[in-house]
Amino acid sequence: MTDGMRAPAALSFLVVLGLAAARVPPRPAVELELVYLANEGFLARAGEHELLIDAFVFEPYSGYAAVPAELRAAMLAGKPPFDGVELALTSHFHLDHFQAAAAAEFLRAHPETKFLSSPQVVDGLLAELGEDTALERIDALLPEARQAAETREKETRVELIRLPHTGGTRTASVQNLGHVLELGGARLLHVGDADALDPAVEGYDLGERALDVALVPYWWLGDAQGVARARELTGAKHLVAVHVPPAELADVKARLAALDPTILLFERAGESRKLALER
Repeated sequence: MTDGMRAPAALSFLVVLGLAAARVPPRPAVELELVYLANEGFLARAGEHELLIDAFVFEPYSGYAAVPAELRAAMLAGKPPFDGVELALTSHFHLDHFQAAAAAEFLRAHPETKFLSSPQVVDGLLAELGEDTALERIDALLPEARQAAETREKETRVELIRLPHTGGTRTASVQNLGHVLELGGARLLHVGDADALDPAVEGYDLGERALDVALVPYWWLGDAQGVARARELTGAKHLVAVHVPPAELADVKARLAALDPTILLFERAGESRKLALER
């Protein structure tokens, strides 16, 4: 597969050339449930719809966490809250976000779940699946720089945006995807390992999207200026700090509490929070 775009089979998409946000109509109140898995991995559920993002990390990597065995078993068995996963997404191919063997194990156990990510991620997954590959439910999609691509799975809308990975030229080849998600009436942002200072982040006018929740790497929130920038960039009602190494959890928790106690931080795998999103 080339570093481009493979047309989805089961998922239809539209490449969005303009980045200006449309006027957002009023929405009814909804409840969003977030279940923390590891690093930037979550299950998100609103109404009758749920998805996974950056969930397939079953082995610890480079000081970062992995989904613990008991939670992994529940995922594979489809036990609540993993009993209705319609879609699985991955931001990029780094092993603290995606492990091909883990993704293949889950998808073999859940033929009802669609998978969507970048060509880099999908190439690794297809190599792992081998003869078990089900192309009709595994899709690769990669917007060009400063563009976006949109797809839907049932009632869930996914907008993929191209956000450079933190690290500058060292990580320039990484296909890091941001996700603007509309799930059961809730609007979420997941940025992968995006560089908050890169102009590309500003170019998507995320602050005008009426986002309910933004999941951002904890290093975006290192000081008061960083918190203010994260709020300005995303416009989200709720900020969630993610990708905290276990060894740094206590320090990060104390620092965020001092900076802004409204920032959400999940402390253990399997922890669930339900957010009432008022309109």
